[in-house]
Amino acid sequence: MLDADAARWLLIAHGVLAAAAVAATTHWCVWLWPFTRGRFPKLPAVKRFGIIAMALYLVAMAGGLLLYPTYKARVKLEFLTSAPAVLEDAAARVHAAEELAARAAGRPARALDPGVVLHATRDAPDRADKVARWFDVKEHWVAVGLLLGLAAMAALLAWDPRRDGRGPLTFVVLGALGTCAVTWLAAIVGLMTTATRSF
Repeated sequence: MLDADAARWLLIAHGVLAAAAVAATTHWCVWLWPFTRGRFPKLPAVKRFGIIAMALYLVAMAGGLLLYPTYKARVKLEFLTSAPAVLEDAAARVHAAEELAARAAGRPARALDPGVVLHATRDAPDRADKVARWFDVKEHWVAVGLLLGLAAMAALLAWDPRRDGRGPLTFVVLGALGTCAVTWLAAIVGLMTTATRSF
């Protein structure tokens, strides 16, 4: 498990690499689009984008794997799936909001009724638990996206439209689109998780 400072820096690097992977897989799909119409412009560049996209995907995934034990202990188990920790955090935010509102209004902070705090925080544990489940689902899809993307890239690298005609084109396009969709899903769920709780 990483210490907090190392985990934060690795999380930042992981986020930057994930954003680059999203951009590269999206770009790969855009450059593959003319191929679906039977035109094969810039085939070497499209093959290069496949290699770049999958290299970024692999490096971002490796960063995520390095972070996972720290995430599981420090974020998932200590917070997201711990209802008391989530409720305590949500209640502290309600009290902080009252203090801020009182300061802005130039009045002393009021003591909040426990029922008001409970009403304001009652859904917080369920929302945090859903974020933890989405994160776990995302991890499985990332593994599927890796296999799909590598297979599509390998088929693209071996394919020559002059020799093979349309050959594996349908698989390459669907594989690239699937990998791109998984990359977007992973980035969105990762951001949702980090926005809910980080290291």
